[in-house]
Amino acid sequence: MSDKLIKIANFNTNLNSLLNLNFPKFDIYRSKGLLAHLINKKHFKAAKYIDYLPEIIMYPDYAGCNDGNIELVKMFKDNIFISIKLDNIHKHYYVATMFEVKMGKIEAYVKTGRLKMVVIDSNPLTSDKNNGSL
Repeated sequence: MSDKLIKIANFNTNLNSLLNLNFPKFDIYRSKGLLAHLINKKHFKAAKYIDYLPEIIMYPDYAGCNDGNIELVKMFKDNIFISIKLDNIHKHYYVATMFEVKMGKIEAYVKTGRLKMVVIDSNPLTSDKNNGSL
């Protein structure tokens, strides 16, 4: 595995039934350069949540699969959208990008079926974070 990658989470297989997928549990990585990518793309709000990627992946509020990419949204003070792609050459999944998304866009994606609301048992990790100062 490349020394430019950081393992951040495993795919939440509970999402399979919601998204009509059949993925086994697999590792998801982010590049060490993701933060620089976010800053370069002026995704400053999303950059504040880079350390929350494991939580976003394990406990999303919305999920979808679009053009083979897994899309997840977590609603904090800001709504954070991430896209997970398969690196076909190295055969691993990675967070390709993350950005803030407005509620109107989320609602539009739900209406078109691109995203679905996720209902997973309560997450003890988020009970204090949603009231945080991010």
